[in-house]
Amino acid sequence: MDRVRLQEFMTRRLAELTLVEPLIVTPSTSVKDTVSRMADRSYACALAVENGALVGIFTERDVLSRCMVEGFDWNQPLNAGVLTLEPSVVTPNHTVGDCIALMRKANYRTLPVVDSGRIAGLVRLQNLLTHLAEAFPDEVLNIPPRPHQVMGQREGG
Repeated sequence: MDRVRLQEFMTRRLAELTLVEPLIVTPSTSVKDTVSRMADRSYACALAVENGALVGIFTERDVLSRCMVEGFDWNQPLNAGVLTLEPSVVTPNHTVGDCIALMRKANYRTLPVVDSGRIAGLVRLQNLLTHLAEAFPDEVLNIPPRPHQVMGQREGG
């Protein structure tokens, strides 16, 4: 992979990318309604917004770790304990490299993008990988299925 082109990719600002439109709910929205809306739109998360400000994030991981317990009340509001409050956010001035580093460090797959207190969108790991594949199509398409495999003898004729 050409290091100069890779450096250019990693230093691209989020403002240059197409961001994902988030699913917006209020903190008082029920867990059941939120999960239903996430499933209908194939979204991995919902952003809880109150008075225009991001209050928290509710993810598929939250469903699995906080809601899948015996006797869970699916009709309770998100802010009753299943919402991740004050989530990590990035701005349109952050770079692709900044996002990848934060995602890797905190084990996130999605980050809200906030611009002057207003939600500008979401940046998802899946979208960053798509941008990478588009920026380096030859390199990505030519990666062997098992990159670390060493062949003992030549294959074919």
